[in-house]
Amino acid sequence: MKKDGLGKFYSDFTGEERFRLHLEARYRGDEAEVKRLLESCPRETYSMNEADYTDRCKASKEIVHTIYGLLAPPLAKLAMIESFREDLPHVLKIYINDVVFAYRDGHEAGARGAWEAAGMTGDPPGWKELKGGDEENKDPEKERETQNLRRITKRLQKASAAIVGPLEELERELVEEALTMWTAFAHFCSEECGMEPEKLVKVWFEPMLPAIEILQGLSGSTELNLEMLEEYEAALKKRWSKLIRPD
Repeated sequence: MKKDGLGKFYSDFTGEERFRLHLEARYRGDEAEVKRLLESCPRETYSMNEADYTDRCKASKEIVHTIYGLLAPPLAKLAMIESFREDLPHVLKIYINDVVFAYRDGHEAGARGAWEAAGMTGDPPGWKELKGGDEENKDPEKERETQNLRRITKRLQKASAAIVGPLEELERELVEEALTMWTAFAHFCSEECGMEPEKLVKVWFEPMLPAIEILQGLSGSTELNLEMLEEYEAALKKRWSKLIRPD
């Protein structure tokens, strides 16, 4: 709004209307409008801005910080899972390489020890080929060792899959929990504040927005926990009611 012909109507806003216009102006970054809304706010006998307006501003800020406190733990866990998922293939590759080298070194050491104990010299049969020797001189030892190494690799890959499975289930549960809380907050914002939840978050705690964008990107076909949704909606509305109508 601009302070032209409409300026005379600023003092006629109800506390609820002024509250919503104030947040919209803060969201737009319109500090001049914020100032006009504050200056035109009716003054009551206790020499402060109208309680119906100021209580809503304070309450909306507290509700945003409350929802952030609820969402922070599951969002932090989701970030850790994503980081672990990205690192796991690289870690697995390192482990497989280390196991392969350790297996071959151990096997070679054992074969060489037995070979020398028998009074023989040079490389034990098969190890020259295992190290990349002449293709024509290969013996069955190389094939047996190759099969053993493949079995070891498959076991490690299977162990990795055993970790990923539960991790994906945990991720699904965390997304369900966080998305349910955010949806409850969205319903509250629409019904009690008359605006989108992202606007309220930007006004009172903008650093929270990137995490919300990540959560929405993970939602996919995730179903909400309806029982939890009702509980959170009821709790937010109850808290709001107490904050704007203190006993």
